[in-house]
Amino acid sequence: MSSIAPLGHPNPETARMIRIRSLSLVVAHRSIMPGLCAALLASTILPAHAQTADEAARTAERTRAEALAADGKALRAEAEATYQATVPGCYEKFLVNRCIDQAKKQRLETIRRARELEAESRGITLAERQRAAAAKPAAGERPSPPAPPAAPPAASPLAPSGPSGDATIAPSTEAERIRAQRVEASREAEAATARQRAAQDAERASARRDAEDAAARRARQAEEDRARYEKRLREYEQEQAGKK
Repeated sequence: MSSIAPLGHPNPETARMIRIRSLSLVVAHRSIMPGLCAALLASTILPAHAQTADEAARTAERTRAEALAADGKALRAEAEATYQATVPGCYEKFLVNRCIDQAKKQRLETIRRARELEAESRGITLAERQRAAAAKPAAGERPSPPAPPAAPPAASPLAPSGPSGDATIAPSTEAERIRAQRVEASREAEAATARQRAAQDAERASARRDAEDAAARRARQAEEDRARYEKRLREYEQEQAGKK
């Protein structure tokens, strides 16, 4: 005869089955939670990573546009400084006009390269503005509200920021190096112009002093010659007067 469990208390077999089912539910719950947390974390990190990479690319483009504009400006200054340094020396050559024409052609060639760099810089800036305008919602449209973050706040520091730093630092360093080279070249050209101008001024001053000294010597020689002539003339007149 089977034993009947008291009312409100399950028999041992039923209690054992209940414990087994409860344990299975706990194990299943524990196996699902890590995957769910990982999925939620990935859904937050991946958009953040994509946004960071996009911002780094835009920063690199802006840096490149600024570097190109600076290079164009430096080339223009270099062209003008080289032209100003070359033209004064042309007047000392036999073919003056040909020398000046060559200096003008060289200046125009350098300015043409500067315009190409400036045009490329403007193109990059315009493309960036167009992308920014396309990213904004059209007029009359209401932007969809952002989805609330599903991951806990502790997941935010896990967003990788290394690639954005590398992508920004490399173009900035290269741009600074190129800009420094252009500025240094412009300064050297200006210094060479100043030195050449000073040398030419010194040569002109020396030639002017030599001409003045030569003119003074000729004046003294003429005065001495006139004095000797007048002396001889007086002696001759005295001699003729004595004969009479």
